[in-house]
Amino acid sequence: MLKKITILSICLTMLLVAVDPNYYIRRANLNFKQVNDMIVNLRIRSRMPEATLPDHETVVHFISPDSLYTEDNTPLMIPPEIFLMDLERLVKDAISIRTIELKENKDNVAFVEVLKPMEGKEVIFLAMIDTVNWILAQMKMIDKPDMVADINFTQEEIQPGLFMPTEIRVMIESKETQKKVVPNPRGNIPMTSSFGYIDLSFSNYRINTLSEVIIETDSLSTEPDTLK
Repeated sequence: MLKKITILSICLTMLLVAVDPNYYIRRANLNFKQVNDMIVNLRIRSRMPEATLPDHETVVHFISPDSLYTEDNTPLMIPPEIFLMDLERLVKDAISIRTIELKENKDNVAFVEVLKPMEGKEVIFLAMIDTVNWILAQMKMIDKPDMVADINFTQEEIQPGLFMPTEIRVMIESKETQKKVVPNPRGNIPMTSSFGYIDLSFSNYRINTLSEVIIETDSLSTEPDTLK
C-alpha cells in the first residue's frame, strides 16, 4: 500500500510540474543558455505593410547577456527576445503567464501564454515549445487591436545538444479597416497594406569563439615559465 501511495505521489508531482508554465520556459531556455557569444550571417527579406524593402545581408554579433548588434547597424526588425529565443527575458515583467491546454493538443508540445506590457499596451505572446528537443517551435504575438504576428522557427542542431534557427519567418497582419494596394518591386502579386512578412535566414554560426579565446588565454597565463 505504501508503495502505491509513493508511486501516486510521484505521478501527481510530475503532473504538477508538467503544467507549470515556468517549468517549460526554464527548460526550453537551457538551449539559449549555452550561447555565451555568437557571430552568424543573416539574410533579411521583408514585405512590410505599405513598404517593400530590398533584400539585405549582414552579420549579427551577440555577447551575453544583452549585447546584440549587426555590423552595418541594420535593424533586426523583430524583438531581441524572439531573435535570441531567450524565453526567460520574454516573460520578464509579465502580467500573467499560464499553460494553455488545447482540445487537439499535439504530443510532445506545450503551449505557454504570456501577457506583458509593451509601449503602453498589453501584448499577448503564445509560445509553442517542442518538448522533445526543448526548443521554441512557433509563436503568436497579438497586439490588440492593431496587429497579429505568426512566427515560425526552423531550427537545426549545429552542435551536440545546441539548436539554433536557420530560418525565422514572421507573418504580420495589421487590423486596418482601410486596405490599399501597394507596389511590389519583386514582381509578385501586389498585396494589401494589412499584410506583410519578414524572412530571416541564418548561416555559418560561430558559437562561443570569445569564450574559447578567454579560456585559452587563461590557460597560457597559468602555465609555468619553463624558460627561467
